[in-house]
Amino acid sequence: MSKKNKALLAIAFLICIALTAAVTYFLTERTPTGTKPAAPAEAATGAAEAATGKDVDLAAAFPSWRPDSASLGELVAFVTDCTDPSSPNYLEPVDRIATLDMDGTILCEKAPVYIDYCLTMYRVLDDPTFQATEEERDAMQQVRDHAYAYGETFHPEGITKDDLVASAFAGMTPEEFRAYVADFADKTPVVGFDGMTYGQSFYKPMLEVFDYLKANDFAVWMVSACEREVVRALVERYGIPLDHVIATDVPYEASGKGDSVADDYNMDKDEVILLGAPLDEVECGKSGKAAAIAREIGKRPVLAFGNSSGDFSMLNYAEGNPNHEGKGFLVVCDDTKREYGSAEKAAEYYAEVEKQDWTAFSMANDWKTIYDSGVQKTALPGGEEALQDAA
Repeated sequence: MSKKNKALLAIAFLICIALTAAVTYFLTERTPTGTKPAAPAEAATGAAEAATGKDVDLAAAFPSWRPDSASLGELVAFVTDCTDPSSPNYLEPVDRIATLDMDGTILCEKAPVYIDYCLTMYRVLDDPTFQATEEERDAMQQVRDHAYAYGETFHPEGITKDDLVASAFAGMTPEEFRAYVADFADKTPVVGFDGMTYGQSFYKPMLEVFDYLKANDFAVWMVSACEREVVRALVERYGIPLDHVIATDVPYEASGKGDSVADDYNMDKDEVILLGAPLDEVECGKSGKAAAIAREIGKRPVLAFGNSSGDFSMLNYAEGNPNHEGKGFLVVCDDTKREYGSAEKAAEYYAEVEKQDWTAFSMANDWKTIYDSGVQKTALPGGEEALQDAA
């Protein structure tokens, strides 16, 4: 089906919803003497109930979306079809699998850079309880200067961010590390915005997609190139189980293993598992995401959501599902007023969406609200002069 026909189908679906609601209103709520007040039980319809069945209450289920969004209509039409037992495209709940990227898909990506970089910058440069080496501080200061000036990641020579994660957080248990990440997220203001912390910098429209999918018995999996324990700590608050996070691993090891080989060492009852050294390469980006899904889930998703080239393989993996029609959605950061969007980059992504026959979620045109009320985009605190001063 062509992109134009898909859009027309989505618009027709939205019109049908509106007409059904209008007919229902006049048939059930009107009497010859005027409007019948709704009973208290009828008025207390929950968001989950509004998000299930054929007649989805878009205003109740997706208050942060523009109600005329054709892209949202495509998602709702797909979910409605595959959850309708009378449809030939019905999908059993056990096979309703959705995979979502994190940074830039459900979480602010330009803050001013990926959140694991922001976390490590804080640990090395700002945390008084951690004594970083001079080499570590110099490397992370270069990363911060570039991020604050340009909103881009920077890779200093000699030491990588993965090296810094290993040295800055090595020796913590996974539980201790997740608690550290959660504390950072809850207390640290986002750079480039007023009115929110990193823990609050999730996109409201995508959280509504979360709730909608879960209300329709979809298993939601996070699939990210970010470190796994960082992702776990951030998304657990939104009901994503720890075992539904696929991401890049910092290896774990028994606290008493020392230099022994893991296969030759048996831990005692009083030992714990600690974070160890990082992998030499990202294992959960691009085609690595599809490979990780196959390894850890064992089934292809039917829905996939991403925002960058690192997610293209995951979207195609869903759309190429041989057992059921799949759909890929790409979140495009084209909003330059409420977010740090790029018109040039957005144009590249829209071209890829058209080429691959995915569906785009436009931040500028599909989302009525991005963050909580009171959040304001400000400006990055640096500039070229900041880099010159630091040189």
